[in-house]
Amino acid sequence: MTSDSLLVLDRVYDVRSYEPRQDGRVPVTAVCNQLQDIASRHADGLGFGYHDLETSGHYWLLARLHVMMERMPGYGDSVRVRTWPSGNERLVATRDFLILDPNGEDAGPGAVLGRATSAWVTMNARTHRPDPPHEVLHARFIPEVERALAFPTRAVTRLSSGEHEQTLAARRADLDINGHVNNVRYAEFCLEAVPQAWEETRFCTGLDIQFRSESFVGDAYVSVCAEADPDNGTPTLLHRLTRIADDREIVRMRSWWRPRNA
Repeated sequence: MTSDSLLVLDRVYDVRSYEPRQDGRVPVTAVCNQLQDIASRHADGLGFGYHDLETSGHYWLLARLHVMMERMPGYGDSVRVRTWPSGNERLVATRDFLILDPNGEDAGPGAVLGRATSAWVTMNARTHRPDPPHEVLHARFIPEVERALAFPTRAVTRLSSGEHEQTLAARRADLDINGHVNNVRYAEFCLEAVPQAWEETRFCTGLDIQFRSESFVGDAYVSVCAEADPDNGTPTLLHRLTRIADDREIVRMRSWWRPRNA
């Protein structure tokens, strides 16, 4: 990780009383909300946040997010989230995260609760196509730094047919500041297809979600999932979210699940 303190932001988040599920642990999507919040705050502080990009006719669009948790926080807990920009590639800017025990030393046993990495595009609001980040950010220097996590594959595997499905629709409450459905809502939509019997014996500790297309209020979807090959013994599911009106794939995702007694 870079030692430049300006390029690293730490922030403590309290687990809200409405976030934990019946087992007392928060869902992985609650962590995703924290990552989204700190990423926006840090970009604002570094001079390439929402209003900065707005002046050049651009906005940030999350292309992919990979989160893996070692331990899920629960009711009454706090976490310290650390983030830093980790590089500019041809069409995406990457940002990494550590989810830490706020009471522990960074290198101590059990200090790291989770890791995440993300890829973002700088979308041109006029053309609705991405412009290279290094051009939009005026060739801002991002040093080569240690990554918190690597994407496990070049792309998330597409699910051709699902064993379980759920239909749902985007509400006004699901929209973000750009008027599109919020990134975390897509993960929640994907998880809606997971059968209750699966969730009764497991809980989700990781996801790798790839955003394929934007969608808007009123869009109806079919969310499907199916069991995939285990990853080093950890059960996984593949997910696909498709817009019903045009059969457009909106999201594909893989999720990792751990036994509830683990």
